[in-house]
Amino acid sequence: MSKKRIDFSQPTKDIIAARAGYRCSYPDCNATLIGPGLDPDKIENIGECAHIYAASGKGPRSNHSLNDKDLQKPENGLFLCKKHHSLIDKHSGKKYPPETLMLYKQMHEHKISEEIGHISYPLLWIKEVEVIESPILKSGVRYSFTKSTIISGSNATGKSVLIEYIYTALTGKCISRHNNSNVTISIELSNPVWKKVICTIKKGVVSYSIGGQPITFCPFSVSVVFLRDYDIRPNGDIINKIKALLGEDRQFVKNLISGADLSSSYLVSDVELETVRKKPYEIVRVNLHKKGDRDKDRPWSLGQLSGTERDSFVFDIIVGYLKKLSRYKNTLFLIDWSDINTFDGKLMNYYFQQFYYASNYFQTVAVMHTLWKDVDWSGWNLIRMTKNDNLDFHPELLTMTDD
Repeated sequence: MSKKRIDFSQPTKDIIAARAGYRCSYPDCNATLIGPGLDPDKIENIGECAHIYAASGKGPRSNHSLNDKDLQKPENGLFLCKKHHSLIDKHSGKKYPPETLMLYKQMHEHKISEEIGHISYPLLWIKEVEVIESPILKSGVRYSFTKSTIISGSNATGKSVLIEYIYTALTGKCISRHNNSNVTISIELSNPVWKKVICTIKKGVVSYSIGGQPITFCPFSVSVVFLRDYDIRPNGDIINKIKALLGEDRQFVKNLISGADLSSSYLVSDVELETVRKKPYEIVRVNLHKKGDRDKDRPWSLGQLSGTERDSFVFDIIVGYLKKLSRYKNTLFLIDWSDINTFDGKLMNYYFQQFYYASNYFQTVAVMHTLWKDVDWSGWNLIRMTKNDNLDFHPELLTMTDD
């Protein structure tokens, strides 16, 4: 970051304003900031483009790890009225950290997308998770989330534990290694009606309360897809392997593959499932075409692909499914999958840009040991977990069987 002020170009300001529908992005303001000018052939735009990360090294929310190009991107801009622009920058912006402003931007753009007919449901994203009781993570620690969040840190810092708590809270399904744990977390949502939900895990049973009142069901209307490493090494076809990665049943996986939107996939242009045996157990073969294939009459089998290409196929299918699903309902994608570390920077960058794009309406939370230097992390929220986030780690506190 240079010492001089880095402002947005006029074309970038126009993009920021238009994506906000020329309305203030501050929650519950929504003031229209464009209208007729004094002359009949003029317009007047009184909105202001605020910087999420400061425009200079001495500004509010400065981040010295960002370069000038990063600071000038539309992802770093928030369209506001004069009053709320002034408000977020008061006291060096301490009351409005970058992750809060990123969430304001993403929520507002989601609302505009809803108004112009791209989607038809209110937003329900995780905004904050607070650990109240845990045998592993320290109580009182709060973690902020946006549309796209990375949880990063070395081994034994609690990254996987945090994402597993989130999965359990949003699905009501306790991951078996936490069956003997007593855990309580608070989840704050972007939903304006009931913002905080208390989730308790005790002896494998998940319970909830809202506003101090216990409820007997999981209150979240969110579809959760969790891609993670399981201890099980499944035999059989690709359906069984993806089933093990997601912890779902075979029919779910077949629906996922056949229903995926592959219009923006990296490797796969189309895919077809072929049942090659039904008894004594089903075996399904996947036939696919790669992007750029010249011979459309000769599909590829998964056995002909490299290991990285097979992992890319899994990502293409899951992201394509999420892309379609999130047009109709709130969707959360959780990633704690070691195979993504085999991707090169180009492939990683492609997928993680897909997760961030506003046109893909699902929320993403991903666990990574290190951040790839070749990936454009603009607009991503980063949670860096250290040993200070957890109690002295004792593996015996977790049962070692998995779902």
